[in-house]
Amino acid sequence: MFWLFFAGGAAYFVLQFLLRPDPVRLLNIYGQPGKWYFLKFNLMKFIIDRRQKKKNSAGSSSESGKENLMNSQWGGDGGERDIDEMEKKHELKEEWSADAVFFDASNRDGWYFTLGTAQRPNDVINLFFILRIPGVGTFVNEELHTETNVKSIRCSEKEWKTESGFVVSCLEPMKKWRIKFNGKLASSPGKINFFKNGAEKLKENVEFFDANFDLTWTNFGGQFDFDKQCSPTAIAHSLAIEPWSRGLFDKMRASHQTHYEQFGKLVGDVKIGENETKGVRMTSMRDHTIAGYRRWSDIRRYIMMIYHLEDGTCIHTSVISMPETVFSHLEFGYIVTPNGETIPVDRVHFSLPNHGEDRDFPDDFHYSFEAGGQTYYADVHIKEVVSFKMGLDQACQVNEGMCEYNVNGKRGWGFAEVEYRIQPY
Repeated sequence: MFWLFFAGGAAYFVLQFLLRPDPVRLLNIYGQPGKWYFLKFNLMKFIIDRRQKKKNSAGSSSESGKENLMNSQWGGDGGERDIDEMEKKHELKEEWSADAVFFDASNRDGWYFTLGTAQRPNDVINLFFILRIPGVGTFVNEELHTETNVKSIRCSEKEWKTESGFVVSCLEPMKKWRIKFNGKLASSPGKINFFKNGAEKLKENVEFFDANFDLTWTNFGGQFDFDKQCSPTAIAHSLAIEPWSRGLFDKMRASHQTHYEQFGKLVGDVKIGENETKGVRMTSMRDHTIAGYRRWSDIRRYIMMIYHLEDGTCIHTSVISMPETVFSHLEFGYIVTPNGETIPVDRVHFSLPNHGEDRDFPDDFHYSFEAGGQTYYADVHIKEVVSFKMGLDQACQVNEGMCEYNVNGKRGWGFAEVEYRIQPY
């Protein structure tokens, strides 16, 4: 009788579990852990961890032995990733393909620098540039006021070059890059909230300045390859909160991009108008994205926090929402310790629905993250924001926030880049 009663009770609880509905998405957008979360999380963590540990010998036995960087996947496909191949500019064959190089930099004195150059087909570059000089002002590339699709100049496979005077060159793969400019910069547009897609009209109060700079970027430590080094915990959590289907994993494969980053130093001379600074020195992050398909408007919103602390620690933590594609709340990141060790971030405790969901992002906020068995608590203050549109269809806005950080009692400086899809939001 006891065993009959026990079996009946167990069957009741199993039935209750199976019939329990998954929680409703927050704001009908953001996924939450459901009844199968524990199983899904541990399964994906195991699979991703195994993929990341695949030896290169698996790829060397294939026909080419080299990975197709334009069509890669989480963990890589087992092929060799040659740094010369990774660092060059790739041939763009598809409508939405991209080869993007990005830099940002800052220092404790109040200098902030960011440059994005995404090469697109048909001699187009998605370009944005911001430079804040303490006591002087904040300046942007002149096209930023209207749109970020600018004309590029065909050049070598180690250069990204615009007609307006920007030249980004790889001098030594994974070790040294050069950024040069000679042309016109404009006054900052400040913070704007855009409500329609497409190019903007130039406002009458914009000022223009003759400017030039020559900066050299050198690495600090090795590159962080998001395919092979992202925390399996972070990716598994982000996948486990989504409803699974064959279509979900097909879209994840189709939308994946090869992406890697390095921190380093950006050093050089800057002149804007009559103001000239020699030997400015900033801590900088450089990234490179290689994608057979990259459409900004697939992303509904994100925040990327990239910064460095006074003790030399460098940090990247991000949360991205692209609910129609794969992830409604994707977390990832890494830290570089003062001695150059790279540690993936396991969790980023930042709630998108509770921060600026109404497109009015706060100037002050708090979040935490976990890496290497330690929890980091961060207070963030956004000092100044520059807003602009991004993407070939100009359907997204980016608010580039220049920030001061305090993490576990240590001061820091860097960026909080906040993106919103404009229409449909």
